[in-house]
Amino acid sequence: MNKIKAIGLVSGGLDSSVVIHVVKNMEIDVYCICFALPFGCGNVVNATRACQHAGLPLKVINMGEDFLDIVKNPKYGRGTAINPCIDCKIYMITKAGEYMREIGADFVFTGEVLGQRPMSQVKHALDLIDRKCGVAGRLVRPLCGQLLPATIPEKEGKIDRNKMLAISGRSRKQQMELAKKFGIKEFPQPAGGCLLTDKNFGNRMQDLFKFGYRDLNDIISLRWGRHYRIDQNTKCILGRDEDENFNLIKHANPEDLIVQFTDAIGPTLIISTTNNNLSNNEIAKAAGLIQFFSKRNNDIPQSMEGWKAKTPQDKKPILPIKIDETLVNALRI
Repeated sequence: MNKIKAIGLVSGGLDSSVVIHVVKNMEIDVYCICFALPFGCGNVVNATRACQHAGLPLKVINMGEDFLDIVKNPKYGRGTAINPCIDCKIYMITKAGEYMREIGADFVFTGEVLGQRPMSQVKHALDLIDRKCGVAGRLVRPLCGQLLPATIPEKEGKIDRNKMLAISGRSRKQQMELAKKFGIKEFPQPAGGCLLTDKNFGNRMQDLFKFGYRDLNDIISLRWGRHYRIDQNTKCILGRDEDENFNLIKHANPEDLIVQFTDAIGPTLIISTTNNNLSNNEIAKAAGLIQFFSKRNNDIPQSMEGWKAKTPQDKKPILPIKIDETLVNALRI
């Protein structure tokens, strides 16, 4: 007889790291899938580690522009910030369903727990996701399966309901015990995970959508630094440490202007514009942010240099305009 196959969604968090062991121990062939997001909800490194520990294959899907359309205009609403949790779940499980049909698997499963999250893991939301995700009743939630109606795979005898669990609520005590049982020692501490649930990150993303989104690097760069809007066409991001400076330069748009002190000690500033026509005054004002957040804040304006990301060899001198805290707060996103 052909062995039962299942597609497991793995974010790399505690719940998904545990549930793949639960299903694997039912002698089911598990194929894992992880969605790479710039928001931190799915962590490819953690998911890879979890799947390697379980000895299971992992397929990584990079989220694209179609997912951003969901963030901009979610059909089923948002949480406390910009997070479209229900729409996001439907999107991911729909993609997992496509993979299920591609390899001839029998069902899709997740590590969701009834009552763990107030928007997407309450009973009516789980029911809605089940109806809209396009897998026709073949969505299984093994960690809380005994608390939910029987699914098609259970009725077909492809997964044993008695071997599923009845976990509910926000406590991770039972999942921690299962992690110990399965020898899982490395996993991130249970938390929100997704940056879309963070109001500050959400404000930055709303600002980006309003004044000029260009590509996914703009979204990725929202994770780092201090963010300021000079005018409707011009935005700045200021690195807070060496790692942020490096990542901001790495993900800069080719047309972005990069500004540093001439000796490269201190914050790095990325200036992006949607009209490609920055005035010297705008550049000098933005450069003032570098000195404001440096150890040279009380000095006279210090010499800096700037260059477009696409032509790092073409550096030009910049003298910043000294700015004060009132202006900094007015510009902050």
